[in-house]
Amino acid sequence: MRLRRIELTNIRRFAGQRAVLEGLGDGVTVLCEPNESGKSTFFDALHALFFERHRSSRAPVRALQPHAGGAPEIAVGIELPQGDFLLRKRFLSRPQASVTDGQGRLIAQEDEAEAWIDRLMAGGLSGPSGLLWVRQGVLGLEPEGAGADQRRQREDGLAARRDLLSSVAGEIEMMTGGRRMDAVLDQVRTEIARLATDTGRPRAGGEWKRAVDEARALADQETALRERAQRLSGDLARRAQVLSALAALGAPDAVAARTAALDWARQAHDAALAHADRLTHAARDCEVARMALQAATREWQDARQLSERTQQARAGLATATAAAEAARDRAALLAARDAEAGAAVLAAGQALRGLRERMAAAQRARLARGARQRAADLARTLDRALEVEARLRTDRVQRGQLSVTPKALAEAERAQTALDRLTARAEAQAVSIEVEPDGPPALLPDGTALPPGARTVLERLRLTLPGFGALVIDPGTGQGGALAAEMAAARRALDQALAACGAAELTVARGLLQRADRLDEALRQGAQALADLAPEGLEALRDALARAEAEAGDAPSEAEDPALLEPELDRAEAVEAEAQARATVAGQAAAQAEAASAVAEAERRAAARTLEAAEAQAGAPEALAARLAALSAERPAQEARLTGAEAAHRRLAETAPDLETARAALTRATSVVEQARKEQGDLSQERAGLDSRIATLAEEGLEETLEDLAGQRAATEARAARYEAEVAALTRLRDALEQARTRQRDAYFRPVLRELQPLLSILHPGAGLQVDDGTLLPQALTRDGQAESLDILSGGTREQVAILTRLAFARLFAQAGRAVPVILDDALVHTDDERIEAMFTALHRIAADQQVLVLTCRQRAFASLGGHRARMRIEPV
Repeated sequence: MRLRRIELTNIRRFAGQRAVLEGLGDGVTVLCEPNESGKSTFFDALHALFFERHRSSRAPVRALQPHAGGAPEIAVGIELPQGDFLLRKRFLSRPQASVTDGQGRLIAQEDEAEAWIDRLMAGGLSGPSGLLWVRQGVLGLEPEGAGADQRRQREDGLAARRDLLSSVAGEIEMMTGGRRMDAVLDQVRTEIARLATDTGRPRAGGEWKRAVDEARALADQETALRERAQRLSGDLARRAQVLSALAALGAPDAVAARTAALDWARQAHDAALAHADRLTHAARDCEVARMALQAATREWQDARQLSERTQQARAGLATATAAAEAARDRAALLAARDAEAGAAVLAAGQALRGLRERMAAAQRARLARGARQRAADLARTLDRALEVEARLRTDRVQRGQLSVTPKALAEAERAQTALDRLTARAEAQAVSIEVEPDGPPALLPDGTALPPGARTVLERLRLTLPGFGALVIDPGTGQGGALAAEMAAARRALDQALAACGAAELTVARGLLQRADRLDEALRQGAQALADLAPEGLEALRDALARAEAEAGDAPSEAEDPALLEPELDRAEAVEAEAQARATVAGQAAAQAEAASAVAEAERRAAARTLEAAEAQAGAPEALAARLAALSAERPAQEARLTGAEAAHRRLAETAPDLETARAALTRATSVVEQARKEQGDLSQERAGLDSRIATLAEEGLEETLEDLAGQRAATEARAARYEAEVAALTRLRDALEQARTRQRDAYFRPVLRELQPLLSILHPGAGLQVDDGTLLPQALTRDGQAESLDILSGGTREQVAILTRLAFARLFAQAGRAVPVILDDALVHTDDERIEAMFTALHRIAADQQVLVLTCRQRAFASLGGHRARMRIEPV
């Protein structure tokens, strides 16, 4: 029999589809498709068609039905010597079975078709296909379980193999030597069992075992006495060593050297600890400076981006601003003159007041210079600390407004995934109806009209058709209502999860979590920066600033001579008077021009409002520029601070002594002193014990007792040797008899080994297989003269032996006129790259007169298999 075409309809993943496997030629045919493409589905479908009744509802048949339901159908085209035939079966719903010939004529149907297939398979699962069709993941040749089904399958397989060997090897009588050989073997085994175990060791309670145990006991006694004699000699030598060691440990020079070494190690360890503490403080200073520089850099980058956006907004308003400036040119000119005059008055007044203040503070300046510097430094530090605290308050408020957490977001993502899966199931199972009314509309159960167009139906739906009656639409799955309820529950779970995140959509929730993470990092860095600026708190910093300002007072920064300041003061008073006169004239002129510039001023204010609207988002340009400049100016100082801290840390690190070495030296010196003290105590105690044992052993007579034990031991060992020789002779006789009977049995297994040996040599040159005379299957693999049980071989080797054995049986079945295709479903998954090539050669060797179908997902590994390439085609039903 050869397979030519396989057609599956509505089976598993091919729900509502027809999958056709074509191109099944003679020899080796390969179906190479990715995982989940349906290869094993073809294997299981073939098995069901040939070995399951069409009216069956057993688990293998139900497993073929897709989730959406329906009746699985299988059609297989085969070629026999009588011609081509098509076998077809339909399961579960309206089951059918039929056999037609190449011209489409019905040969048999229903039960007659089942009988026709049974005759074709010649024995069902106990026949050739039960041995030659290899499922995915199967390594052995028989079921490994202990259940009733497995035992029955093993018995059926054994019967099939015996029947096969009888048909190809002829009626061979297995000569075993007859009953006389059996009687001799039984007597030999009984004599061996009386003295020894199955492994050839002395049997417990037997004469050989008693002789061995007695000899061993006498040898143990002799050994113990010899050990006591040797122990006396050793104790004498050891006492001399102990006395010498005690004298060396107690020498005054050795004691003084150990004490001096311990004192030096303690001093070196203390110095290393102090240096390590300074190095730790320097490392902390580096980290503080690095964090401050990073914070200043980030703030500078943010300010620069804000400045760029502000300049772009100002450029957009340039046209409106230019028009406003043109309208107020004359008013601005007059105002500028008035402002210049006023500025001159103010400058003169300020200069006069400054000279007077300089005169008053000349004597106090030098005393307050140091306090003023401290106050300035503390003021800058306090300003920076207040800025950091303000940013922290803002970040805490923003962080408190975010409720999203990683756990809440993960829950929302799981809810979204569950809803997506249910939606996909609903779309796959739903029934769609389309309404195009040409009269009164159909009514839904709640009385509303069914709108025109397409509608998806998930559960049973009843429609009222005016003038017709009621129409009930049932999708047939029985799962629509439950699925709709599951989808509603999934939507509610998603809404609840998103509400816990404070968002209406999953993407918004992810963005909120990212923003929360950024705020957490900003809060951590801000808290560290505030701790660096004000280690004892802001109030302590304010108190320090107040004390510094009180010490500084309001004295000028430089000490001057009052006599030198008097001429300058007279000139400043004259300049102020002249400026006041010019300011009066300019003010009158500006008042006269104020009415004329009212319209221009109104237009200027309109342009200013436009500019303010643009700057509202970025802030005042002057403040932004000042902030950016301040940040730019602050960065070099921060970088210099970091560089200095790193240099200080590097200097300390370069000169640091090795603390671990100092600690190890101290530990060693301490242990030397302690060990010497302990060793003196141990040696003193050992000397006392040696003196006691030497006195006791000297009084015993050991030589005479040793001589008596040696004679008894020799006699007992001779008796045990006689028993051992008797067991060896009996074992040799038993093995010779069994080998003679085995040589006669080998003639029965010669047909299997004749077909198997060439295939085995392809993978393992020079290797051989031992066949079990009970199961008629390989029992051990012999390589390099070493027999290895199949149970201890690797999974790949067992897989190769199992497949080669199947190929050998396939050739025997073909010789007996019972050719069945060999089908391998991913059966070489444990074979390495080198041996898989040899397996391909073995497949082609038997494919000369045998059809082999290989199903695999390993496109690259099976590219070199060759043979025909089957084509799988999927089409709608």
